[in-house]
Amino acid sequence: MKNISDYKLIYLDTNVVSDISKPGNLVMKFLKLYPPNEGFLLCFSTYTLYEIRKSDKFYEGFKKLYSLFPCAIVMSYFPLGKMEIELVIGDIEEISPIIFAPTGLSFEGKKLLPNSLDLLLEKKEVVDGFNSIDIYTPKYLNEIINLLDEPEFKTVKNSVKDKRSVFIKRYKYYELRKRFLLNENVLHKVNMRKMKTLEILAYTVYYKFFSDSQRKTSINDIIDILIMTTVPYVHTFISERNSINLLEQIKKQSDVIKSVKLMTLSDLTNQDF
Repeated sequence: MKNISDYKLIYLDTNVVSDISKPGNLVMKFLKLYPPNEGFLLCFSTYTLYEIRKSDKFYEGFKKLYSLFPCAIVMSYFPLGKMEIELVIGDIEEISPIIFAPTGLSFEGKKLLPNSLDLLLEKKEVVDGFNSIDIYTPKYLNEIINLLDEPEFKTVKNSVKDKRSVFIKRYKYYELRKRFLLNENVLHKVNMRKMKTLEILAYTVYYKFFSDSQRKTSINDIIDILIMTTVPYVHTFISERNSINLLEQIKKQSDVIKSVKLMTLSDLTNQDF
């Protein structure tokens, strides 16, 4: 059996998981493009699992995919950010985004069962994670909406649309101060270029909330942003066109995801074998 580090992570967002879980030939195209016996590991965030679970129709289809393909759940922003800080200060040597080992191979040492996804949802870590999403995402949306009232942004509050690089730098310091509770002495010692998750977060918050004052925002934007923070740690990310366009913009301005393959659902649909 391969080690997890030997797999290439194929990361799907919620819409892609939903479409692949529907009856039809899309799942067969996915399996042909990423054969499960050739070192690929299908992964998705707890946010995607949370959203899929709310639909009985999609959930039943996803259970079948989950029982056929080596799968893993990956962490997103805050736990990844904590690991990145540990990497920067030398407490750890590498980062893996995987929370749970691939259940398509085994589940707690047992061979895969058709109801393995049901078993996963009963785990305390998953239950706690879902409860946290219910509480955290509305609070985070409200925090972002009021972000420009924070000390870091007061001097650019009226011109943030035209101050992308300034916003991104200040947002990183804001997150390290507020979310990770780092004091000023530690803040200036942190090599933020190694904090890939924070880089993606800063860019996506800017583009989703501040680059276009006319754009309507919602809690779904928060979910999209948090899903995308894992992208620097995967081989391929498949998502809807809006998210891929945003990440392609980031690719032009930062090397944090330079080696990641970006695909849309249409790219997958149009595969011709």
